[in-house]
Amino acid sequence: MVVVTFNEPKILDEYTIDQIGQEFDKLTLEAAADRKLLLNFAKVGFMSSSMIGKIVRLNKKCKADKIKLKLCNISPNIMEVFRLTQLHKLLDIHANEADAIKAFGQSGLGWFGKR
Repeated sequence: MVVVTFNEPKILDEYTIDQIGQEFDKLTLEAAADRKLLLNFAKVGFMSSSMIGKIVRLNKKCKADKIKLKLCNISPNIMEVFRLTQLHKLLDIHANEADAIKAFGQSGLGWFGKR
C-alpha cells in the first residue's frame, strides 16, 4: 500500500498542483504492486478546483489500472465542495487513515503492526 500525506494547509498554487499531478502518475506505478493507494489530507484545509480535478483524474486512472484509491481526513470545507459537486459519491472517502486502511480489506500492517 502506498500512503501519501499532504503537508500543505492550502493547495492553491498551479505550479504545485502540476507537480502533484506528475507525482500522481508516479504513484500509480508504485501502487500497482499491491493495488492500494491512500491519500491523507489531514493537514489540508483548502484546495483549488484544479487540485480537485487532479484527484478526479487520479481516481479515473486508478479505476482503469485496477488500483483501489481511498481518501481520508478531508476537512469540512473540502468535504462541502465534494458534496456540492457530488464527488463524495465518486470518491472513496474515510474519516481517518485507520478507517481507510481497514476498508482496504486488511490492515496493511503485517504481523507485528509494522508497515
